[in-house]
Amino acid sequence: MIKNTGLTIGLISLLSPELSDTWGEEVQERARDRLAQARAVLESFGAQVVDPGELTTTHHQAARHGRLLREQGAQVLVIYVGMWSYGSSAVAAATECGVPTIIWTDTDVQYVGIVGASVCRGSLDEAGVTNSFVYGEMDDPVVRAELEVHCLGAAAGTRLRGQTYGLMGSRSLGMYTAAVDSNYWRRHFGVEVASWDQLAVVEKAKALPDSAVEHHLDWTRKTFGCIAVNEDVMRAAIKLYVASREIIASRGFDFVSVRCLPEMPGSYTTFCYAIALLNDTNDAEGEKEAICCACESDSNGALTMQILKHLTGAPVLFGDVRHVNLEHGQVWISNCGSQATQFATSRKDVHWVEHGFQEYEWKMGGACPQHISKPGRVTIARLTRIAGEYVMLIAGGECLHEPREKLEETHWGFSPHSFVKLDDDARAFAQELRSNHLHMVYGDYVPHLLESCRVLGIRPITVS
Repeated sequence: MIKNTGLTIGLISLLSPELSDTWGEEVQERARDRLAQARAVLESFGAQVVDPGELTTTHHQAARHGRLLREQGAQVLVIYVGMWSYGSSAVAAATECGVPTIIWTDTDVQYVGIVGASVCRGSLDEAGVTNSFVYGEMDDPVVRAELEVHCLGAAAGTRLRGQTYGLMGSRSLGMYTAAVDSNYWRRHFGVEVASWDQLAVVEKAKALPDSAVEHHLDWTRKTFGCIAVNEDVMRAAIKLYVASREIIASRGFDFVSVRCLPEMPGSYTTFCYAIALLNDTNDAEGEKEAICCACESDSNGALTMQILKHLTGAPVLFGDVRHVNLEHGQVWISNCGSQATQFATSRKDVHWVEHGFQEYEWKMGGACPQHISKPGRVTIARLTRIAGEYVMLIAGGECLHEPREKLEETHWGFSPHSFVKLDDDARAFAQELRSNHLHMVYGDYVPHLLESCRVLGIRPITVS
């Protein structure tokens, strides 16, 4: 099961309005017990569960409960239907709550919850409410897995509402795939696009005295395998990170991108250290929330990363498609200079080395976190558009253990790499690529992303 990722689930136990006149105390008590049991199941996902504290019956009560759960921050609504219930009440609750809804009932033939659940599900469809249906017992692992996918996948989309994305600069290096319409984002995803200025970060970094980052430098020395760049470069890189963190916090950004190329190499140093540490979940100050940060002003990359973060609560990879190995069914992913350091097997495996791009005239050089991602199950995703329609490429695979010497085969030996054996056909995967950037998390989240796409109106693209 998932760990706590900030997921909040609203829960209602629904019965028809004739509660006091028709249903005996035994049925009412069963419904209350089911509410408590359903709450325990949903909490086992690591979620915060909010409910109205009583059964939901009448239309007006359902509407009031829906509003209450919305005010309590529900990102997805579960309506447990234990017996005959009115579809109108389900619609009232779901409409007022304003989030994707899951109708759930059990298989007990005595109470025929399937009857009420079917009419509630159909009523939600009639009303145009995004919904799904789960049928089965609370102790059934298949049912629990279905619920987790629906809850977490739907919430990964709805949690975008009200968030602010910090976009640095304009389109970088001619990437149509990185630029977005901020009004469309507000209307479709509920995300506000705000700007932050590269020059402001650089000036703030330059103004920091060495003493302000000395503990970060000491921590970096102790934490990572080695630092193979001069101390002036490392201090400058750390100052960019500290300045970025402070501005992100003061502006209230939930996720961001930086521009970096092509200006930064010749004017200061690159954002590689800053991007890597922003995407990590701890630094010299201790535990922190990972801040999804994409490079090269890649807004669609940042949005993909934020959805993946909502699913996992863990660091998300930003990287380039370095190579698709058709013979071995692999994709090699390597960003030019940054990647969350927690993708390495150990931070001692991370070497801070000189940035290897030769096409720029460098002012002082840059520091890259050279390492290879640890082995394990992974999910790859990327949002792009086809004639304005959002699509998401989704693939599962296995990140492979490779020695550092493997980097000699990639030309970009100075940068972090991930070597992934794809579940599906590598040629078909390559034919669906529409961006130079890909994003990755550990774990199997393909079904969750399919649910996220469904509730966000995104067309998923999978290959076989």
